Amino acid sequence: MKVLGILGAHKKDGLTAQYLAAIAKGLPQTVTYECLYLADYTITPDTGQLNPVLDKLEKKLQESDIWIMAAPTYWGALSGVMKNFLDCMRPRMVRMTKAADTLPAQFKDKHYLSLTTCFQSSLENFFVGITDDTFKTIDRAMTGAGLIKVTEIVGTGTWSQKQPDPAKLALCQRWGAKLATKQKKDDNTVKRYIQLFCMIAVMALVTMGLQQLIFGVFSGGKFWITYATFVLIFYVLLASLLHFFTFLRHRRR
Repeated sequence: MKVLGILGAHKKDGLTAQYLAAIAKGLPQTVTYECLYLADYTITPDTGQLNPVLDKLEKKLQESDIWIMAAPTYWGALSGVMKNFLDCMRPRMVRMTKAADTLPAQFKDKHYLSLTTCFQSSLENFFVGITDDTFKTIDRAMTGAGLIKVTEIVGTGTWSQKQPDPAKLALCQRWGAKLATKQKKDDNTVKRYIQLFCMIAVMALVTMGLQQLIFGVFSGGKFWITYATFVLIFYVLLASLLHFFTFLRHRRR
């Protein structure tokens, strides 16, 4: 197995790079690791001519089983270095249909872990979500290319930090150790539908419980029968719609 760390930061030894290095440190010795520092490359779009830089980067991506996408958050968004890399690699990561659908290309079923850092504290980032757009951009590019997400890690409060957070470094190392155990295929579909069912069951119970408490709308002993049938019907309908728009509609095109 080979893991490729892709560092889209301005500093080769900054806090983002140190968190990335911590993930690499946690990898088992049987795993081959390489760090790709994007600032070392002059990355330009394909223009119909030879592009040896993108050819070299494409080969490194092909040879790797897991990518670690590491980039800081600037102005509430993904760093320009990483964004430029994703933009220029897009024609090699996806293919377009006549209906303008974006479909996975050569990197389908690889895995990725996303890592970012930001100046804001953990509490502020939790409520404001300053890193949300960074992760959304990475996820949009990776899922479009058919990659499977492992997890995401964020290092907060970097404005006042001279050294990386020890607890966050330990978290990175633990995830490094887990990466080698990830399966090649995505087996989380059933898990997601179970989670969806549990969320519907809880929200329906809270909603109907409040209705019964305030308005007494369920007379006799019909509350639990009504609740169970509502959850099942709502779940089947919602799961069917999600399956159609996620799988069947996409596949037919």
